Amino acid sequence: MAKLSGLPLPAEYLHKELWVAGIVYFPLETELLKTAKALGCRTVSGGGMPVCQAVDAMPIFTGREPDAERMFAHFQTLLDR
Repeated sequence: MAKLSGLPLPAEYLHKELWVAGIVYFPLETELLKTAKALGCRTVSGGGMPVCQAVDAMPIFTGREPDAERMFAHFQTLLDR
């Protein structure tokens, strides 16, 4: 998101009664999520999106059932690099 920094909406639209979800996963914590957290919103990052897509796609492409927890744990290690 370095090329598209900033918020996609005015910060004054955010308030603590909102859930704010992101679909960006690099970086996991975008400026939108940082701002929302600071204002007391509940947030969820986009980290689950690529993992859930892979979990759904794996049986289609390989015929094998994936271990979603293991895949998410591996994804977390990629973020730590």
